Amino acid sequence: MATKLQDENTPCLAATPSEPRPTVLVFDSGVGGLSVYDEIRRLLPDLHYIYAFDNVAFPYGEKSETFIVERVVEIVTAVQQRYPLSLAVIACNTASTVSLPALREKFAFPVVGVVPAIKPAARLTANGVVGLLATRATVKRPYTHELIARFANECQIAMLGSAELVELAEAKLHGDSVSLEETAPHITPMATNAGAA
Repeated sequence: MATKLQDENTPCLAATPSEPRPTVLVFDSGVGGLSVYDEIRRLLPDLHYIYAFDNVAFPYGEKSETFIVERVVEIVTAVQQRYPLSLAVIACNTASTVSLPALREKFAFPVVGVVPAIKPAARLTANGVVGLLATRATVKRPYTHELIARFANECQIAMLGSAELVELAEAKLHGDSVSLEETAPHITPMATNAGAA
């Protein structure tokens, strides 16, 4: 599996090798991680940022764990070789739940990830019900179930894994029109399960 950085898509990165500020990589399989990037940049505006996404293999939710780990390590390695990094943020639940150990073993710089927000959701729920919309892989991962057991064992967790919702969300972030009629068939099972409690 070869990773090729696309110079024509990243003209703003030309000055990065001589950039004196710490460089942070924010990575996701698609553009959904831009919300993570925006929040980090709001809190730490003086750092230098690279946002990379893997639109070739998007979405990750239907890929094997081995594929995801190899792919993410390969991409972060390619970016690190070209642009020395101070920190990598894996802004993808699916990639974070499987690739963080391999990334942390390989790189000397800190690597952080995002995981389903089970802990704050359990703390904030008014009725004891928490909904988790994610990829099918994230919903099935032991890591997600460990989070639930640790932080939300008193809550009813309605989980919905859907590749279709991921693709609709990505389309919306790309500026495409996404109607409620398109999303409803994918969300209805979750609402039904949550209402059954």
